[in-house]
Amino acid sequence: MLKLKLSLAIFVLALSPLAAPLLAVSHPLFAVLIRSFFSRLCHQDPVRSFMVEGSPVAVCVRCLGIYCGAALASLLRMGKVPARRLLAMALLLNLLDVATATLHWHGNLPLPRFLLGVLLGVGAGAVLLSPLSLAGSRSPQKDHSG
Repeated sequence: MLKLKLSLAIFVLALSPLAAPLLAVSHPLFAVLIRSFFSRLCHQDPVRSFMVEGSPVAVCVRCLGIYCGAALASLLRMGKVPARRLLAMALLLNLLDVATATLHWHGNLPLPRFLLGVLLGVGAGAVLLSPLSLAGSRSPQKDHSG
């Protein structure tokens, strides 16, 4: 039950940046509050964000991918070793993307950046949530001795 509640909370967090542009016209205060919350976690560069109804999402494409990946990871059962390997690979790929963009080897690539973020989110989420996965897979043993 705890894992289900945690998964639901992660999905709400992952999707809440999409609410800011959807609420911008009808409920601007809520949109500002969402953007303000995520401003502490993301640079929110509109050029590096998906646009919804003409307004940028409250986080950049990589951060949105990370949140969505963490939400996906909450549904997976992955051991510690594979989770750590996935996280290491995802970190390396994201660092390579940042380095090549800094060197101007490529321009703004939203879809690859989003997908790299998803990979990073799945890896990080799997590492952070692997103790819950392992605890949930262990069922209490019945004592048949007597």
